[in-house]
Amino acid sequence: MRKLLVLLVALVTVAAFAAVSISGSAWAKLQVEFDTTTATPTISSGGSVGLVLSGNVGEKTGFVVNFSAFGVSSAYVWEYLYKTEPLSIKYRLGTLSRKTTYVSNSGGAFALDFAMVSGDLNDSLSVFVYFPANASPTIIDVDVYNKLTFSFITLTAFAKGLISAGAGSFPLLGLDATINLAKALNIEGATLSGYANLAIDPNQTGLNMLPKYMFGVDFGIDKFSGSLWFEGPDKIGASVETTVLAPVTIGGGVTLPVTLSDFSDVTLNAYARWRSELLSHEISLSFQQPKATVAWKVSVSF
Repeated sequence: MRKLLVLLVALVTVAAFAAVSISGSAWAKLQVEFDTTTATPTISSGGSVGLVLSGNVGEKTGFVVNFSAFGVSSAYVWEYLYKTEPLSIKYRLGTLSRKTTYVSNSGGAFALDFAMVSGDLNDSLSVFVYFPANASPTIIDVDVYNKLTFSFITLTAFAKGLISAGAGSFPLLGLDATINLAKALNIEGATLSGYANLAIDPNQTGLNMLPKYMFGVDFGIDKFSGSLWFEGPDKIGASVETTVLAPVTIGGGVTLPVTLSDFSDVTLNAYARWRSELLSHEISLSFQQPKATVAWKVSVSF
């Protein structure tokens, strides 16, 4: 707690004497988990703070701090090495996360970020160099992350552990793809998109190459939105959200196996969200036999 207060005082002091923009968020959650005999309450919190500093000749530098339960959980600094409209190059150093839906990595790393723009084509490429906790078979490793957006298609790919995969082998791959069907089909007054999230193991064959996968569609019209999805090999789900009770947003969802044999296999959730001045509130309820969880989360961003 004391270290976090010192950090926040330092941020305010820097902001007072330099051209600095500050952004961040914080949240706190009260949760109670019920089962057939007990009720277990917990209180948790977290957030992040980021700074962008402007130098005399326009260079951009800054750092980001993430905290949990009033203790710093990760932090990194960043600086632009080159910045123009079609191309920018930036480095980051510290505790960094990189991921797609099913493949991820985190920890201390040095990253080079390349952002390229050409017409409606946007390409973001990041190369992460780090020292793995287990130094065998290599003392250094590399991850590659790439996000490509053009027209109505967005592709995100992540390759984890290029060096540690070894000669004659391939790293674990993650691929997320989204298609804006409303834009592609020129649908007005509604949103419609399809997506596929894959974990790919190129060292396997057949269906074993896809240890995890999900296909789904998101839709929205007027004050209603929702999703339908299939998560392989045996789960399906649906969710819906509406603002008909604005300023309160309510929603809920269900997840169940394709071959439903028992109600204990079903997961249900519902929530209500609203704003109060600068604060956002969410009351949620989730249930999977024999446990039910009720939570109240308050958050703020700036």
